[in-house]
Amino acid sequence: METHPDRAAVMDGQADFMADRFKEISLAYQLLQEFMAAPWKYSLTEGGTLYERKRPPMRPAARGKTSSVKVEPLYTGRMPSRRLLFGQYLYYAGHVSLSTLIKAIVWQRLQRPSVGAIAVSWGWLEGGDIVDILRCRRYGEKFGECAFRLGRLSRYQLARLLEKQKQVQPLIGKYFLEENILSSVDLFKRIVDMKMHNKKFWTY
Repeated sequence: METHPDRAAVMDGQADFMADRFKEISLAYQLLQEFMAAPWKYSLTEGGTLYERKRPPMRPAARGKTSSVKVEPLYTGRMPSRRLLFGQYLYYAGHVSLSTLIKAIVWQRLQRPSVGAIAVSWGWLEGGDIVDILRCRRYGEKFGECAFRLGRLSRYQLARLLEKQKQVQPLIGKYFLEENILSSVDLFKRIVDMKMHNKKFWTY
């Protein structure tokens, strides 16, 4: 791992700083693992921060009734006073759980082509460029940002690529339809509701 304190001497970094960064990343990874193992235990705050729900007091189990199905809690807080993307609106409106929202986002990201693939198809990059960009990419740096920093793509080209990537990726609502989470009628109603919400926060 690039942030491990043992690599401070090699990467010309400060050991104390890198040790702190290593701890932060380790804790974030641990939180992600815990969330994926038990997503029903977590929720989002109004500001979008992940937090662990307080456990309700244990109730004695009813005799003769056993169930292995775990129901994921829905958000019950206030609707954020800002514009929301459709997936975010569904979560904050209490229509889908946090786990379902994350699965939908991952599904959407996996469906869209990468910036590098589009650039190659347009003749703006070649295979060797892709290898060089991946080799030189800094920790946390996006592929397009690295390509621009190295001079392999212009700002105009990067903007065109990102625009194309956004155009060809499927709408997140398709996931909820395919997984039978929402019907087409419900999906349409939720889109209308989201637009009504976002209309309150238009900036001119």
